[in-house]
Amino acid sequence: MTPKQLEVFISVVQLGSVTAAAQQLAMSQPSVSKILSLIEQQMGFNLFERSKGKMQPTPEANALYKEAQRVFLDRLRFERFIEHIRQYRVGQLRVCATPALALNLLPRAVARFRQSFPDYGIAADMCLNNEIEEAVNGGRYDLGFVVKPGCEQGENQLLVSQGEMVCVLSEQHMLAKQAEVCWQDINPRELVFITTDARLVAMIGEAVPEFRQRQVAAIETNRYSIAINMVRHNHSVTIVDRFSIQGCDMTGLAVRPFKPALKVSVVAVSDGRGVMSQPGEEFVRVMTALMAETAI
Repeated sequence: MTPKQLEVFISVVQLGSVTAAAQQLAMSQPSVSKILSLIEQQMGFNLFERSKGKMQPTPEANALYKEAQRVFLDRLRFERFIEHIRQYRVGQLRVCATPALALNLLPRAVARFRQSFPDYGIAADMCLNNEIEEAVNGGRYDLGFVVKPGCEQGENQLLVSQGEMVCVLSEQHMLAKQAEVCWQDINPRELVFITTDARLVAMIGEAVPEFRQRQVAAIETNRYSIAINMVRHNHSVTIVDRFSIQGCDMTGLAVRPFKPALKVSVVAVSDGRGVMSQPGEEFVRVMTALMAETAI
């Protein structure tokens, strides 16, 4: 697909109407219809079916839409990158991190980074923990911050911080009186299970087989921030890596070491196609310092 074909296809899927898409793109309706027809000829399958006056995407179109949207957004970012170079004659550092790190620490890191590189472009995004390495290796980002089981750094990875899994609970919870919380101490009905990363789930499950045997009535979420707020409002308990609560509002909450001890680390991932740039090294240095300062 050409960039214009991508834009038309995405717009029709989102709006469900050729007319609405034409208005949004400042095009004529026949032009939009012609482009859709050309895309279908190129693809060799139908993209839409008319139903009750709406353009309903076919299963093939729904599958294509997700990839088309990613390609279109990547192209927009690439065009912004070119424009940035044209205007400033300097590069851009593209950084991603887990949602918790992106929300709580990346903004502070960007502010400090800009003190050293005030004219350097920076894009800071959040990605799911298990998608970051692929995003960096695929060239979408220059640098990614990943939470990994254990405390080892691999190829093209720099150790940023070491820590462990901890138990977060209300200050009023009976277990908050303990110096540490063991798995056997936790009532499974009070536990908020976090399922955001298969590697961390596997690590907990290996040490605590019962962790995988959750009840039907269990509470689950794939976001640490949601789990923390559930603990805050539901008098429940959750098990998280300590990095995910750095910089969070912990008012009314207690953090206790979890037993058995489960080591985790944050590593900075680069694409490995060359020596990390000076701005990249500076951003890793800033994140390392911030994580040390805000450690809980």
